[in-house]
Amino acid sequence: MTRIRKLAFAVAAVGALAAPLAGATTAQAGSNGQQVAVSTYYSDEVDVCGHNQNGTYACTGWFATPGSGYTGRAGYWFKGTVTIYGVNDNTGTRRQVTCYVPTSQSGNWTYCDGRSNKAL
Repeated sequence: MTRIRKLAFAVAAVGALAAPLAGATTAQAGSNGQQVAVSTYYSDEVDVCGHNQNGTYACTGWFATPGSGYTGRAGYWFKGTVTIYGVNDNTGTRRQVTCYVPTSQSGNWTYCDGRSNKAL
């Protein structure tokens, strides 16, 4: 086999393997769970826990929630009720709230507000 044919074969093989991955868009992912963004009042860090897109219980791990906007950890997909655990770094005070995450919606993020009611 000539070098050009070997190269063409290798490119075709890689393309065939990558094609199924290219079909998994964020819109498809948004139809079987959502990523969660959280807004907090008291808590400096949160951990979001619940059932993921595969029905397995999972947690995001603690992440900072600076400022007054929404913060999320991309790559974690939930559906159903999630529990959001929060902690204040200065006092150690812990809080928790629940938030409902739809299985399907037009976007890929669900926004859980723990700030306006000062619950989190």
